[in-house]
Amino acid sequence: MTTIPIVAALGIVDRERIAGSSGIWRSWSSLGVPAPGNGRTFRAVFGRSDETFRRLDRLSRAVVLAGEAAGIGTVVPAAWRDDTALVFETTVGCLDSDLRFARSLRAEMCDAPIFPYTLPSTCLGELALRHGLRGPSICLSTTPSACGAALREAAHLLASGAAKCVVAGLVDVLLDEHPSVAPVCRALIAVLAAPDAGLHATAQWAGSGTDAWSALQSWLEREPPLN
Repeated sequence: MTTIPIVAALGIVDRERIAGSSGIWRSWSSLGVPAPGNGRTFRAVFGRSDETFRRLDRLSRAVVLAGEAAGIGTVVPAAWRDDTALVFETTVGCLDSDLRFARSLRAEMCDAPIFPYTLPSTCLGELALRHGLRGPSICLSTTPSACGAALREAAHLLASGAAKCVVAGLVDVLLDEHPSVAPVCRALIAVLAAPDAGLHATAQWAGSGTDAWSALQSWLEREPPLN
């Protein structure tokens, strides 16, 4: 019996667009704001409100938008939510929020609302709350040479039966200049399931090597139903 995961959905947010296998494709130029958007972006893209989106940090905004573009709420059955894990990898982590909070400490007023986002795992919590995902939540700090760590862990969770479904992600957001890290904005999400789980495969599993995320992104860029 094969243990190769099914890729049931994909979503991406980068400097150019928000796109996903749910059929979403919107460029930032058409939205009139830079990535990863502002407090009005969720309604502008998806046509409905998210009352807490405005308060999110940049990292969480990118993750929430990518998850919505993937269609997590539609793809993952409600009965599976207790057994759906989140596994994300990041190189930059929450450095963007850390720098913003540190600057506020030197200002006249501290930016207290940003403090909860000075943990890299907070963005997973924001995604889990929105979709009722109650399985294990894992945030991996990786180097570029370890790219694909989240996909490898997701495949292990599915093969071992520890999760029925896994929302795996690669996310790095840093918009401010930093001496040792180049500016970046990228959140790529894949909804994965065991091959016998009954979900429809929307993309081909690309393995879990260092080029796996790039392969999934390439599929997302060339395949319908993006519009």
